[in-house]
Amino acid sequence: MLSREISTTLGGRYLTKYVTPYDFDEYLTAQNVPHDTRALLQTKANGRIRSYCAEYLQYGGFPEAIQYTAKREYISSVYQKILLGDIITRNGIRNDYAIKILMKKLAESVKSEISYTKLHGILKSIGISVGKESIIDYIQYAKDAYLIFSVQNYYARFAEKESNPKYYFSDNGLLNLFLDDKKPSLLENAVAVYLTQNHPQDVFYLKSPKTGIDIDFYIPSARQVVQVAYSIQGDAYEREVGNLKKFAATTTETHRYVIVTYEEEKIINDSDVKIEVVPLMKFLLKC
Repeated sequence: MLSREISTTLGGRYLTKYVTPYDFDEYLTAQNVPHDTRALLQTKANGRIRSYCAEYLQYGGFPEAIQYTAKREYISSVYQKILLGDIITRNGIRNDYAIKILMKKLAESVKSEISYTKLHGILKSIGISVGKESIIDYIQYAKDAYLIFSVQNYYARFAEKESNPKYYFSDNGLLNLFLDDKKPSLLENAVAVYLTQNHPQDVFYLKSPKTGIDIDFYIPSARQVVQVAYSIQGDAYEREVGNLKKFAATTTETHRYVIVTYEEEKIINDSDVKIEVVPLMKFLLKC
């Protein structure tokens, strides 16, 4: 039973415990890989943690996948079970091709906001006849089955928050089934999963045409602003740092400013704004 079915059947007479795939800390523990502060300072141990971080980025944290050599095949079977069992069959969807393509388009749009209208247009352009209302339903079904989740624009009005979010997949292994060597998308998805697990209902993105601010993640309760970039070399430096500086200029409150990269690490002090550049490995381990 899905959560909405449990609530309908039992009313208020139950407690909810969400069980998610491993986070990176749990993943390393399951692999018997030491990852305390001492291990991070040792060259050999640090290299081993980095190696497992690359694997985690690609295959995610499904516990069963750890024991398989053919990880992608196992994760594909999980996806098929979710799609066919928990979404298509459970909800009586007849146009299964439409929802399969919709999930593919959502995967390709990770990192970008996308509206129901745009998704409707994309499907229509490739000859798939499905109404906008059906697309809204399909996305909700996928959320109910914990295949995807959404992050809303903190600056947007209510209607825009609901209709123009960013979508992410609940595990990197699921997202990677759709992508061909798109490490920046996998990197941002891993950060999105981590933040939403640690700050439920309190993760947003910031985008304002008026101010030009374009921030990947904002956690109001923690006063934390997070940009994600595979690297900040070249033009990426001005783009990522510039957006954080624009936001800093709009507030008098103290915030923690972070840029998560794949492996770069340093402290940037620019215009009285302190920015931590943190590699994914350390960010996921809260270092």
